[in-house]
Amino acid sequence: MMCKVLIFGCIAAVILMTAAYGAPLKKTKLSPAQKEAHLQASIIDLALLKDINNNFLDFYTPNDKQECNRTTLACFLKELKVLKQDVEEEDKQLVINIEKNLEDFMDPDFSNPTCRKCEANEKKKFPEFHQEMTRFLQSMQK
Repeated sequence: MMCKVLIFGCIAAVILMTAAYGAPLKKTKLSPAQKEAHLQASIIDLALLKDINNNFLDFYTPNDKQECNRTTLACFLKELKVLKQDVEEEDKQLVINIEKNLEDFMDPDFSNPTCRKCEANEKKKFPEFHQEMTRFLQSMQK
């Protein structure tokens, strides 16, 4: 009985400490070195997905210029969510890793009316989508 009281007491203390200190509400900005590392990790994970046999799905594939980077990235991330539903478990983790690494580059308040909506882009099969996304991420490194 005493053991249960001790365990519940510890759990209560952890809950109270979490409530008192909590997680930060705002994400911290990444340093340039961290951004570079996230981009590099995403490019490596994307390269590992190159040979996915997925010729039955079409992906909206942006190829916008530099001024629409955030919109282009948002579109690629949206299409990765589609891909994640249709890949094997080991490939799914790579897609999740790419999403996590790239979501820090997103700005929810960004809006540029001159940039194309994702659905206005041409639909392409996975090999072309993969190639365009790889080029886009490499261009973000420069």
